[in-house]
Amino acid sequence: MKKIITFSIILLLIVCSYLYPQTKPGFAVSIGTTFGSYAGADFGKTWAVSFPRSSFNDDYYYKNYYYHPSYDRYNFYSPVILDLGMDFYLNNYAAINVESSFIWHFNGYPDRQYETGVTHGMDYIDKWDNANLFALPLFLNLKLYPLGRQRSSFFITAGYGQQYTSESVDRVREEYDYNYGYSNYRYVIGSAESKKWLSGIKVGLGFVYPISPFMSGEAELKVTNFFPHRNTASPLAMNSSTNITFIGITTKLYFGF
Repeated sequence: MKKIITFSIILLLIVCSYLYPQTKPGFAVSIGTTFGSYAGADFGKTWAVSFPRSSFNDDYYYKNYYYHPSYDRYNFYSPVILDLGMDFYLNNYAAINVESSFIWHFNGYPDRQYETGVTHGMDYIDKWDNANLFALPLFLNLKLYPLGRQRSSFFITAGYGQQYTSESVDRVREEYDYNYGYSNYRYVIGSAESKKWLSGIKVGLGFVYPISPFMSGEAELKVTNFFPHRNTASPLAMNSSTNITFIGITTKLYFGF
């Protein structure tokens, strides 16, 4: 399947390079950022966008006692994304785009999977917490300007890519005294981590706007999707999901040559 997709992209690039009269070739490098969120399935639930000072309640009922601890875990906006790219203009209607992103998410909300028991004469509750994610997608895209770059700034784009994905989560134990509605002790008793490359696709549309003779801006609405192998026994969202979907709006500065 990967070979078929790669061959199709290469063939499409060749066809586009000869389909229309050539204009002056060139290339541009870009830097920017993306505002967006993972969506859908376990991955979207765990790694949705989070904002500073937002909190969540971790409610549960155990041994005739109701616990209502509130965590101010989201003290930093996530995901933080840095986008880098390069466009090679084939002609007035098509360009090859190579891009990568650095994605950090510090505030994951994993599936808790509670377990209870007694230790040191105190009741305890175990759960998954402290989830972190780093992702590095790499895409080879084809950008098409239906009306020509010299007439219209509108473009559509699609491509194939690979993403390095690193996800980790801790197994945390909280020991409780019934005189309080929060834990007396909280410590890590285990962890889970996985690092792997995943295959995926991207589609998007956007427009370009001039800033100076050598610099332009770009805004793009994009959707990417990667396809992990599902393992329901894993506490990691990248293993328990069948799709890793991201929806975002990217803004970039392009420097032309």
